Amino acid sequence: MESIAAVLKSQREQRKLSLSQVAADTRISTRHLESIEEGRFDDLPGGMYNRAFLRAYCERLGLDQSEMLERYESEVSPRTEKPMRSRTPIDPGTSWRIPPALVWSLMLALSAAGIFLARESIYEIFSPYFSRPAAPAVTYAPPASAAASASAGSAPSGDAGTGAAPSPDSAPATGAAPSTDSAPATGSAPSTGTADQSGEAAAAAEADGILRLEVEGTESSWISISSDGGPAIQKILEPGEIQSASATEQIRIVVGNAGGVRLRINGKRAKPLGRSGEVVRLLIDRATLAGLLDPGAG
Repeated sequence: MESIAAVLKSQREQRKLSLSQVAADTRISTRHLESIEEGRFDDLPGGMYNRAFLRAYCERLGLDQSEMLERYESEVSPRTEKPMRSRTPIDPGTSWRIPPALVWSLMLALSAAGIFLARESIYEIFSPYFSRPAAPAVTYAPPASAAASASAGSAPSGDAGTGAAPSPDSAPATGAAPSTDSAPATGSAPSTGTADQSGEAAAAAEADGILRLEVEGTESSWISISSDGGPAIQKILEPGEIQSASATEQIRIVVGNAGGVRLRINGKRAKPLGRSGEVVRLLIDRATLAGLLDPGAG
C-alpha cells in the first residue's frame, strides 16, 4: 500500500497541479506541502496543524478527508509528532504599573467623551498611579480658642455698620459707614497700594456682611468652590490665575494641590493651606474666619 505522502503527490501530479498552485488555493506554504509529500511530518508544526493541512490538501485534490486522516493516524506515530509550542505562562505575581502619561491621556479621553465625573473623584481614583504619593486629605479648621476669641471680639454680623472698627485696616470705611450703598463704590475705586486695597475690601465685607474669597494659583491645582450650598465651581487653576467667590453664610472649598494656591478672604491674606500635592477641604464662615487669616500679613 502506498504511503499517504505518495498518494497525495501522485494525485496532484495526475491533476497536473504544481505545488505553487496548491499553496495558493489552500494557503499552505510550499515548504510545508513539500514536507507532506516527502513524508517529513516532523518538519510540520504538529498536532492539529498537521491534520488541518491534510484536510485542506485532500479537499483541494477531491480526496476523502476522513479516509486520509485515518491513514495518517495509522502511519504516523503520535511519538513522532512535534508537540504544539506552549506559550510562556504569565507569573500571576507580576505587578504592573500604569505610566503616569497613560493615566493623564485616559483622563483627557474621558473628558473629551463627555463623561461627567467630578474632578475630585478622578483625582482620588488615579492618585495611586502618580509618581508622587498623594497626601491624605486634610480638613483645615482654626483652633477653637481662635474661633471663640473672634466671636467675642468682633461686632455682631447684623450690626456690622454700627460696631467699632476691629483693626486699622477698616479705617477707610469710616467715611462710608452712614451709607450702605456707598460701600461697593469705595471698594471698586482705583488704589495705589495693596494695603489700601485690602483695607477697602475688608471694610466693604464688614459693611455688607458678605464673605469674599480670592484664590490665586501659584502652581497648577484643581479647585472646587461652593457658595452657600450652591453648585460648585470646578476647574484647574493655573499659575497667576485668580478665581473669586462670595457668599452671605459660608464658602466651601476643596483644593487638590494645597501648596499651589494662595487665599485672600475679605481682602486679607489667609494662612498657607498645606504642602504641594496635599488635598485640603476648607469651610469659611464667620466662626472660622479669624482663625484662617494670617495675622502677620495684610
